[in-house]
Amino acid sequence: MSQSLTDALGSEFARLNRLRFSPSVEARFDGVGLIQRKRIGRIALIVGMLVYNAGFLMDLQVVPDMAGWLAFLRFGVFTTMVMLVLWLLPRATAIWQCDLMIVSGTIVAVALPTIAMVFSRSEHALVYQFGSMLTLTYFTLVQRVRFRFAAIGLLLAFVIQFGCVALRADVDATEFGFVVNFYLSGAALLLLGSFILERTERQAFLDRLRAELLIERIEEVARTDSLTGLSNRHHLATVSEAIAAGSSNDCVSVLMIDIDHFKKFNDTQGHLAGDRCIRTVAHIIRETLGRDAMATSGSAFRYGGEEFLLLLPGATLTQAALLGETIRRRLSEARMPHTAMGEGAIVTVSIGAATCSMAGFSLDRLADAADGALYRAKQEGRDRLVLAA
Repeated sequence: MSQSLTDALGSEFARLNRLRFSPSVEARFDGVGLIQRKRIGRIALIVGMLVYNAGFLMDLQVVPDMAGWLAFLRFGVFTTMVMLVLWLLPRATAIWQCDLMIVSGTIVAVALPTIAMVFSRSEHALVYQFGSMLTLTYFTLVQRVRFRFAAIGLLLAFVIQFGCVALRADVDATEFGFVVNFYLSGAALLLLGSFILERTERQAFLDRLRAELLIERIEEVARTDSLTGLSNRHHLATVSEAIAAGSSNDCVSVLMIDIDHFKKFNDTQGHLAGDRCIRTVAHIIRETLGRDAMATSGSAFRYGGEEFLLLLPGATLTQAALLGETIRRRLSEARMPHTAMGEGAIVTVSIGAATCSMAGFSLDRLADAADGALYRAKQEGRDRLVLAA
């Protein structure tokens, strides 16, 4: 994970009550939420549809004069809409699309029997419309749409509800006021529940994300050399195992790089200066490797005290040698003083290069070949690159 994501995560816990993360974290949260919504949404929709259609038994008891219309609305219109949502849900690409479908279905589920109630002659019609609270509870707490969608859905549902109740001539002001108070009280509780559920979901997500970041950080520390920031030999073993497990016919090349006369550098300028020298060489290696298009899949490792190894999958010996020469030249251009070697002397490196096919890859054999070439570079005067025979 990027450092920007890590930094953003640190401030999110203090802003949980806003129910909105910073863009990078929000995008990740929505991605996880979309997967979960698709997984449980279909089951919840099917169960909700069955329960809603079972409400037809209440239709027969309370508003029997509208039973025919309500059968058509429940089993024809609403069920067809649910089937459409069941088909669309797996194809959603954003969680807001899921919430929009659920809210739309809820508005229809509330509107159909409520509008039918307006035309019923039953004296129990006022009691009948309270059944809508079950539908509103379902979409808020079972489908668990995001708080903002819950607020919009409840508002639209209540506009329909209050409007239809007001059209009933047999509902007086006292009864209408009771209906309004009942639904507004219910809405307050539902919104509170929606807020708590979403906030809890977001906090659990942040807790998981923080744990993932911690694990990533621990793994990164375990595979990174603390002085140079390059990978260490432990990670080299992991990378080489992955290469050995491959089946490509490409080449694998290795560069073995050693700082010339480093012991004398350390002895005369001190260990702190020696550490700075190693870091400088590592920086040049890392920067050169990052700029080289051929070596984009390559990795640099601190192999020993002042020794580095570059593992280059897909690079030929010629390509590896060109990369090595670039590193050697850039270090010379940096003109880091090496006073132990005389006035005007600078830090240089010797490099050995070797290659083999991935089919016959063995890190030990390839590193030995590159080390042999490095030894010859030392013998021939240092500050040079030698190819393995």
